[in-house]
This record gives sequence, structure tokens and C-alpha cells, in this order.
Amino acid sequence: MSIIIFSAVRFAPGDPAVTRLGMEATKEALEQERKDMGLDKPIPVQYFIWVNKVFRGDFGVSSAYAAEHPVGSLVLEKFKRTIPLTVTALLLGVILAIPLGIIAGLKPFSWTDNFVSAISLFGIAAPSFWVGLMLILFFAIRLDWLPTSGYGPIGSGFKVSHFVLPSIALGIQLMGAITRYMRSGMLDVMSSDYIRTAHAKGLPYRTVVIRHAMKNALLSVVTVIALDFGALLGGSLVTETVFRWPGVGLMLVEAIQARDYSIVQLIVMAISFVYVIVNLLADIAYGYLDPRIRYE
Repeated sequence: MSIIIFSAVRFAPGDPAVTRLGMEATKEALEQERKDMGLDKPIPVQYFIWVNKVFRGDFGVSSAYAAEHPVGSLVLEKFKRTIPLTVTALLLGVILAIPLGIIAGLKPFSWTDNFVSAISLFGIAAPSFWVGLMLILFFAIRLDWLPTSGYGPIGSGFKVSHFVLPSIALGIQLMGAITRYMRSGMLDVMSSDYIRTAHAKGLPYRTVVIRHAMKNALLSVVTVIALDFGALLGGSLVTETVFRWPGVGLMLVEAIQARDYSIVQLIVMAISFVYVIVNLLADIAYGYLDPRIRYE
């Protein structure tokens, strides 16, 4: 993974030295700048130097985002703002999607199912940047209920009002996907033999749905949540840009524009690491939801 990320960044168009010094810089100044940044060496040599520093906890310094500032502390500060946004969007999507999916799965092909399916398809199909712009237009500009962007005025600290619209814009697509998977899972489970057996034993309908059907239908949903959590971190790039949320997504966009290799590499590596950890937690959750997996 590190080789792919490092190579993709290095082969991207643009010259960090030109970005930093400007188009009017002399050839000698550009060559000296590339030497100072270590870009005069062959790419394999640059990679091994970078890996060696990473293992020692040295992620390099920013060449453009914050002059000569260690990128580790910069990225960590931005993650402190992106992770709460991502988790809130995830919780919002799950809390809304699971009940909607259950209702649609219990009443297939009814008007309720059609209505829920329409909502979920809209959530899947609507681009996050368009959803963000529509939320800003309606709730921030026309109704003037919520702020349009940012994290809050400088020195005023965090405010919940700045958190609402980005969370909705980021979570609506996840909500649509989970709703579809939950509905499909409930349809499959409710037609299973053990559900008919539970009904034959006289168990209350609520008990059959909650204790037996819902738990088994959640298996496919766990996979979607695990996969989409990494997608949420990646999707924060668009959402944070629309709302000017000062997190890793906005930082990544600015770092790419500035050809700040150190920041781009660290952010992509960090997102990849979080993605792996979340999928590991999903495997553990499988063991809880399905004892057959645990016993194997």
C-alpha cells in the first residue's frame, strides 16, 4: 500500500518546487529547491528514505501548507475535527436506515416500502456535493437557521450548529445504502424456516422480528458499515470542501493543489490504516452476530 501511495503521489503532474517558488523562479533556484526537498534523488531512493523516517516517527515537514512544520501534528489536528464529523454521519445514517429498512422489509411492495425505497435510492444517487449545496441554499440562505460553512468563529470554540449540515450531507448516502441492504436482509430472513418455526411456537411478533430476524439481517449491514466508513473518510474530501470544514478532507485538497507530498502521503496512509482497523472490527462483530462464525 505504501509503495502504491508513494508512487501515485510522485508521478502526479506538477512540480512542488515550482509551486513553492513560483513560475518566475530561476532554473538554479528550482534545482536547489528540489535538492532541499530530496526530489533530486531517484524515486526508489526517495521511497526508502521516506519509509525509514516513517518507522522512526518522522513523517516529514510541510513544504507549502505550513512552512517547515512537522506534518504529523498538522494532520492529527485535522483528524480531531474529521473523525467526529464522520462518526456523527455514520450514526445518523445507521439510526435512520435500520428502522426504515426493517419497516420496508416487513411490508414488501406496499406504499410504505415504495416510499422508503424512493428515499434510499435518492440517498444513493444524489451526489454529496449537490446535497451539501442544497442544504446550504435551503437551511442556511433561505431560512437562515444554520451557518453556511466553517467550524465556528475564531476563538469561539466548537458550535453544534456548524456540525449539522455537514453531518447530514455526509451521512445521507450511507443511509440510503444501509436501508437497501437492511430491507433485502429482512426479506430473506423473514422467509426462512426458523422464522416460520418461531411463529409456529407462538412467539410474539415483536420478539420474532427483534430477536431473530433483525439480528440475522444485520450481518450484511455490518459489511456495508465497515466498507462505507472508509468511504466516509474519503467522501469527507468533497463535503469538507463544500462546507469549508477544517478537517483532513479540506487539508488533502489544499495539499494536492500545493503539491505538498508529505501531507498527501500521510493522510492517504492514515485513511488506509483506519479502513483496515474498521474492517477488522467488522470481522469481530460477525462473531457476535453469527455464532457459527465464532465457532469456526
